[in-house]
Parts: sequence; C-alpha cells; structure tokens
Amino acid sequence: MAIKAEWQRDSNSAPGFNKYFITIREIDGTEVKVPAYGRDMQDALSRLVKTERAEKLTEVSEKIPDYVYVLLFLGTLGIGATLSTANDDPMYFAVGAVALVVLIGFYLLRTKK
Repeated sequence: MAIKAEWQRDSNSAPGFNKYFITIREIDGTEVKVPAYGRDMQDALSRLVKTERAEKLTEVSEKIPDYVYVLLFLGTLGIGATLSTANDDPMYFAVGAVALVVLIGFYLLRTKK
C-alpha cells in the first residue's frame, strides 16, 4: 500500500517525466521507499503498480514446471485441431491459436531473465 509520495526532481534522461519516491508499507508492516517515474504522480503510481503485477505474474509462472507447459501446448494443439476440423468452424481454430499465444507468452515470461 502506498502511504506517501514525494516529488524528487525532473527526470534527466526523459524530458517531460518526473522522479518520485513512493513510500510503500508492506504486508509485514515494513516501509520501503521506491523510485517511480511518470508524467505526474498518478502516472508514476500506475507504472509502479504495473511493475508489481508483472513481478507477481513472473513469480507464479516460475513455479510451473516445464513439462506442464509442454503438455498444455500439445493438448491445446490437439484440441484446437480436432474441434476446428470436426465442427468446420474457424472460431475454434482462432480460440486455440490465442490460447497457444498466451501459453507461449507465459513460458517466455518465465524464462526471461
């Protein structure tokens, strides 16, 4: 939870952006000061929230073993191909393709370091 935000200075590397220090109270009660950049304070806070969400998603995806990704990949291929040919409806193929892209995205997010 953000409890305090302070403007520090204009950003040197990105014109039009400002540097803020956001004080965050963690669940255990400790307070941490984190730098955040944005056009205004609201923009800086939203960027900080997006970064936190991405880190949590990465932590979750790292816990999933590799063989689960392989099984889901093969299962999605098989189910998508079966449904699209059996029902002669291209929508099943499109949903399967989107599922594959999401699955590959999660795997790449996991391996990105």
